[in-house]
Amino acid sequence: MTHLLIVILDDLKCLPNLLLAWRNAGVPGATILESVGAYRAHTWLNRVGLGALERLFEAEEIRRRTLLAAIEDEGLLARAVAEAERVVGGFERPNSGILLVLPVAEARGLRKERPTGPEAEKAPPHLVCAGWQEMRVEEVARAAGLEPVTVPPDAPLDEVARALAARPGVRVACVVTEEGRLTGLLDIHTIADNLLFYILPEELLREVTDLERVAEFAARIRIHTAADGMQRPVWVKETDTLKQALMLMHEHRLSGLPVVDEAYQVVGYVDLLGLLTHCLAQRNAETKEAR
Repeated sequence: MTHLLIVILDDLKCLPNLLLAWRNAGVPGATILESVGAYRAHTWLNRVGLGALERLFEAEEIRRRTLLAAIEDEGLLARAVAEAERVVGGFERPNSGILLVLPVAEARGLRKERPTGPEAEKAPPHLVCAGWQEMRVEEVARAAGLEPVTVPPDAPLDEVARALAARPGVRVACVVTEEGRLTGLLDIHTIADNLLFYILPEELLREVTDLERVAEFAARIRIHTAADGMQRPVWVKETDTLKQALMLMHEHRLSGLPVVDEAYQVVGYVDLLGLLTHCLAQRNAETKEAR
């Protein structure tokens, strides 16, 4: 019998590890949906006003993910449930989420037939290169040769912008303590958005039409330094895999990540475009060898 495994995940930090665990366990695939709890959404809308309805799914405090996986094998289903419990730390934990398993009366399309004959020759090679899970961040970072941009918390935004401009391949600045430990990140889009409030204040003021936009505008004009505008730190280590780095960038909507050592000091940088290019180059090389 086919079962539908549903995980409504509140703790988004668990998402990359859960997807990796399911992949390693043999789960054939999963669909990820953005979702919002009804009571949490109602509370949030009452607080900020119905004018913020269009930004409902952008709110960090109510964002969650729903994962759907159709599984036929009973043993695989048990492994998938056990891995989800392990990664999340138990679904009885507050703010962890919910796991459901539902029987499916009928399922089609779970087993795809491989093309044969002339159609097989036309089929494009798989986008992701073989063995990419085992590729290490250290290897890719060394090949790219990008030096990280590190700034102190009190660095003015224009100074951070100039530091990034001096290294075109780097799109995320690392905010570090005096000891060199990573304490936050500033991506180029956040810097640009905030600097625009100083360069074009009159034009942006014309877009302010409700109290929520006024509050947002007021918050932005108070951002002067890296510490004011930075987001919480996200990183990879040299021993992490290419897949882990890509999943973190996707989850946190970042175009690059710092590489840190055991003391969380920034020792390197990997760029999203660089990682994808490296993966595609590997695929092309493998395709040529296969010919």
